[in-house]
Amino acid sequence: MDVTTFPLIWRWNRPSHAVLPVDVLRALHPLTTAQIEALGLSPIKRFSPTIVQHRATGDADETGRWLASLQLLGGRVIAVWNKDTALSLPWQTFVTYWSDFCYPSSDDVDIFVEAGPLVLRWCHDETFEYDGEAL
Repeated sequence: MDVTTFPLIWRWNRPSHAVLPVDVLRALHPLTTAQIEALGLSPIKRFSPTIVQHRATGDADETGRWLASLQLLGGRVIAVWNKDTALSLPWQTFVTYWSDFCYPSSDDVDIFVEAGPLVLRWCHDETFEYDGEAL
């Protein structure tokens, strides 16, 4: 699937929302439902009792700095909105543009290390949480 046909592309290519740079858009790789199923990406997983939370504030840069501090150095992550909507993207892109991927009040997004475990969850109440034992 091409990013231009991704169901959430309107978030990243419309002036009313955000217009991400072309090179950033090219680095977004949508997954098909079959790929999501094959990878076993399930947003149902519960974190261990060592949950760490971060409340997003009106300062997107502050939250970006917090995300960068999580030590997911380089590499790609997979953002999963639901069983049919997911994409692979560079971790640094997520850190820089996190608020364009995680909408308050409507989105619950799970972030997996590519080919790895669930490490981060955005909750629609504007809170990030992660398993402190996983990082």
